[in-house]
Amino acid sequence: MIDFNPQHTVKPLDEYIAQTTDPRHIAILQNFREHLLAEIAGDVDAIMATQHAEPQYHFYGTGEGDTGPKGQEAVRGFYRTIFDLGYNKLRYDIDRFIVADHALFHEGDMHIVFPGDALIAMGHAVDDPQAKYVYSYRTAAIFHYDEDGVCTGEDTYSDGALTVDRLRKLTEEEEATLPPNV
Repeated sequence: MIDFNPQHTVKPLDEYIAQTTDPRHIAILQNFREHLLAEIAGDVDAIMATQHAEPQYHFYGTGEGDTGPKGQEAVRGFYRTIFDLGYNKLRYDIDRFIVADHALFHEGDMHIVFPGDALIAMGHAVDDPQAKYVYSYRTAAIFHYDEDGVCTGEDTYSDGALTVDRLRKLTEEEEATLPPNV
């Protein structure tokens, strides 16, 4: 069972922040924390407030090369689509952080909840449009930061594309742990 309470996602990050002494590294980690919570909350303005004016996203793992959005308008549209389709509820079990003056590396197991109707809209044939499904995968990312500690983009790597065979329906117990607005 996966518990989707957002505190499970931010707890390892909070623990890492607590042991970090470099003020610049703390600022980078706090920016990432705000980014995660804004994503889970579905707040496009809050997530864009953690971003540079023209963020550059690079996504790898589908076998199609870089599929990430580039620039303010494209990144905002990327998040707007996620929020509109309702697949911003997640749990990220981060097991490694490496922070430097201009970058944050993090790695772990990502679990994203997708409404069945969103999956159908994305071209995935699921049997119940009213059900909620979870897609779990291994991911690693490098977030880049400017001199002010603002995220300028991310390079995200995953262990493969979202496919129907990598989905499973959420249990009632898992659904009960979802944050509001799912």
